[in-house]
Amino acid sequence: MTIQENQIKQNIARIWDVSSETYDSQQGHGIQSEMEREAWKSVFKSLLPPGRLKVLDVGCGTCEIGLLFAEMGHHVTGLDLSEKMLAKAREKASKKGFDSVFEKGDAENPPFEEGTFDAVVNRHLLWTLPHPDTAVTNWKKVLKKGGVLIVVDGVWNDGTLETKARRFVSDFCTLLAERKNPRKGHYSREINDELPNRHGVPPEKTLEYFKNAGLKNVKDLDLKDVREIQKKKMPFRKRIAYNYEYHLICGRKIN
Repeated sequence: MTIQENQIKQNIARIWDVSSETYDSQQGHGIQSEMEREAWKSVFKSLLPPGRLKVLDVGCGTCEIGLLFAEMGHHVTGLDLSEKMLAKAREKASKKGFDSVFEKGDAENPPFEEGTFDAVVNRHLLWTLPHPDTAVTNWKKVLKKGGVLIVVDGVWNDGTLETKARRFVSDFCTLLAERKNPRKGHYSREINDELPNRHGVPPEKTLEYFKNAGLKNVKDLDLKDVREIQKKKMPFRKRIAYNYEYHLICGRKIN
């Protein structure tokens, strides 16, 4: 890692340190209803092999998604650059009595031996990585043979006039209702310039990363049903902009 890349990742970690205070209360991040919780579990159960699995939630944040796997009886390891995100994750796991463990580390280069995990999962991570292709390759390495990689991401800004209008109305209403700048805390231009998918990751791009990494039995699942459940708990000012292309890509390590 170059000095510049290290500095970029330190800056990213600081931004998520700040975000940790409100992350779980934000629509689309924290799970806001039992219906949404069960919807996520249903999706994941359909993709996992049987038995109690070792699951890596890479770029786990507060481990909102990873701890769903703990609820399903699996052993979860969380990895993140942000110490404050990890602190929130540890607190949540402790309150629920889970034996999950959490480590600080780089999501692009998880510090684990090859063939350690039965499943690697992440949500809203791929878009924020400077080297997503390298990350997917390294996630495959830490999987056991037959293990599954699950990536949840979306296209947050497709650049269309409709999306721009929705975001403008949403930001304006949020500014009026909450008396705060809804874009405060977003990445700087310096960071964005290092991210090839800074507006989100189209499914075809994620599929390309999976193919290049040699993952097999790759599936592309549209998560519009989960998104619609999430929208039910959102105020209008958030719901109007929550019209993303939202998807899950999964694949297996055959060899």
